[in-house]
Parts: sequence; structure tokens; C-alpha cells
Amino acid sequence: MKLSKITRDFGDVAFYTEGTGPFLLGLSGFTCSHYNFIDLVPELKKHFTVVLIDNRATGKSSRTSQDYLMKDLAEDALAVMDSLGAKTFGLMGISMGGFIAQEVVRLAPERVSALSLMCTTSGPPTFDHPKKLTEADLRASALWPAKDYAEFMTRFTTHESLEKNHPEIFQRIINFRMENPMDLEEKIRQNKAAVTFLETPYDLSAIKCPTYALAGAGDRFVSPESPAIFKTKIPHAEVELIPETDHYFFMEKPTLVGEKLNNFFKGKLS
Repeated sequence: MKLSKITRDFGDVAFYTEGTGPFLLGLSGFTCSHYNFIDLVPELKKHFTVVLIDNRATGKSSRTSQDYLMKDLAEDALAVMDSLGAKTFGLMGISMGGFIAQEVVRLAPERVSALSLMCTTSGPPTFDHPKKLTEADLRASALWPAKDYAEFMTRFTTHESLEKNHPEIFQRIINFRMENPMDLEEKIRQNKAAVTFLETPYDLSAIKCPTYALAGAGDRFVSPESPAIFKTKIPHAEVELIPETDHYFFMEKPTLVGEKLNNFFKGKLS
């Protein structure tokens, strides 16, 4: 993918493009660089110009020096699309990237032609989050050896059959985690922004564009009931669960997920 950068008030935002056709923007999850989407690109680029972003302090984007909000990451995303001359675009958000995507819709609903919310959730009153990741949790996790923690998190976010049946995919996810570390203080800062989003009311009924909510059928990190819950507030939404996958369904079965995303977005973007 072609690497480009734009400058924002905190530093540079790195983004990547590949393919031709209407613009389709992907926003990655907590502590993750653009690699969340990398295995979907071979399918998506057949029909779209795929745009992937390294969120603040991930990948090749600049580190931060002060707290920020999901709204700020949404403004980064809109600035990237401005730099590409994209007046409208399709939008995908994975996990925390779904928080950012919802903020993009709130800021510029006229620009989002279609939306996919992937293994994600939202704020009150529709969703309740009695337990959230804390600074203490993050500091404790930082004491683990990097390889052990990457293996643990991969087992926790992939289906139990993946390691046995597709060890190459399992190892690929571990490698991505280890090759894309995030500084502990940056993790804490990003988690604050995510928690603030989850504690702030969000009116999902305001989402009017075509919407596709999907998740792994066995997701243990974000409830697989989330797509159905989204549909209660976004009646026109399409929902789907990917069988025999967990939170990382997009990397567990990338060809299948890429095909489903293509089928959803085709004809909706211009």
C-alpha cells in the first residue's frame, strides 16, 4: 500500500491507499495500527480505493503528548479524506475503530455513504458497559513478556479452533501484535478516550446511511449480540455473525469477510 502523511495539531497522521474506485476508509481498533484491515485489502481493492489509517501513536503516526477524544481521531480521519479529495466515502470501523466511525458519522453524516460497524459497541442508553479496561489493567499487562502477552491476547480474541486448524493465521496475528507495539502511556491515553466514548450518550437513531453490523459468532471481547442491539436503534441495518470466529474474525476469515463487505458496499458508494 502507498504510505502518505498529513500534519495535524499533534503531529503526523500516516495513512495507506491501494486500489481504484470509490473511497472506502478503514479505522482500526484499540492500540492497533492499520494492520487490522491488511488481510481484507486483497478483496476490497477489487472494487474500491481502500484507505487505512494509523491512529495517533500507532504505526507510523506521531506520538501524542496530551489526552484526546475519539472525536479528535474522527477529525483526523476526515482530514485524511479531505487530503484525498474524497467528498463522500464508505466507512468501516473495527472494535474501537467503530467508536471513531460513529464520531465521523456524528461530525459529517453527509459524507458517509455507507457504514460497517465491526465487533464494536456504543454508548448509553443503548449499550451498558459495567466493566471497562482500567489504567491498572494496562500497567499490569505491561509486566508480561511481549511474546507471552501477544500469544495470550491472540488466544483470547480468536476462535479456539484457529490455532489447531490454521496455525499460520494464528501466528500471523501474533506477529502483527509483536511488530506493532504501543507505548504504555499511549495505551493509557487511548483507553481514556475509549472509556469517555463509552460513557457518553450516543443517539444511534441519527445514523441514516446504509449500515452493516457484523461480529464473530463466538466473540468473547465484545458481545456477539452487539449487531442485533445496533439494529434495535438502526432499523435499516443489516446484521451478520461470522461462524467459528471470535473478536478477530476479520483476520480469522479475511476472504469471506472481504467478500461480504464488498457485497454490502457495492452500489452504495460513488
